[in-house]
Amino acid sequence: MTSTTTSTTTPTPVTLVGATGLTGSHTLHSILSSTHPFNLKVLTRRSLPPTEPSKNPLTSLTTKLYSDLFEAPTDGSAIAEKGGVYVSCLGTTRANAGGTANQEKLDLGLNRDLAKKAREDGADTMILVSTGGANHSSHFFYMRIKGQLEEDVKSMGFKNVYILRPGALLGERTESRPAEWLMQGTFKGLKKIGLAFNMATQAEDVGACIAELAANPPQDKVLTLYDDQIMVYAKKYRDHSTSPTSST
Repeated sequence: MTSTTTSTTTPTPVTLVGATGLTGSHTLHSILSSTHPFNLKVLTRRSLPPTEPSKNPLTSLTTKLYSDLFEAPTDGSAIAEKGGVYVSCLGTTRANAGGTANQEKLDLGLNRDLAKKAREDGADTMILVSTGGANHSSHFFYMRIKGQLEEDVKSMGFKNVYILRPGALLGERTESRPAEWLMQGTFKGLKKIGLAFNMATQAEDVGACIAELAANPPQDKVLTLYDDQIMVYAKKYRDHSTSPTSST
């Protein structure tokens, strides 16, 4: 699990899907705030909120809007660049999807189709936000589809696959999720007294971790990161972003 920081003036191509969600919005912010240069493409069906200027002047941001993201894998245009990084923060809930069947179509089916298309376009690296407890053999629906997605992307031929398995995600969402709001309050209280270690992760740490992995990819072919490891990479990102010798 080693990585090296190299000085570069060649932007790293990154495609991000799920940028308007909790982890995706923090990933967008972290990439734009990085001292490392990126060519960032965001696939979305909703316009992005106003974004701050990128910290590195070589970093660019383009947005491709779709009326329906299910069009993206089959519309004939490339979604990722050759040798680039494909990042999926895409996910939904059963309530928002209108049932488990629709949730599976997006969380598993669409995610799988987009990843496959990114690999066909030549992306070398896949970064996937999954969930703690993901297991393709699980009796629990959500854990099963997340685990199946992990297995699917690992078999697609990416040079590197980095899977983030955060526990409960802490952070402010744009949409209302009362049950999650109560859960977040509980975990925030536990973290204050040191009892939620490796059970909950700040969404901003997930975003920082993803930006660090994209800028300084570890050599591991498949790397699965849990809460404590996510925080390690988030700290590396912040150290690189504040260091006077950071690469630009």
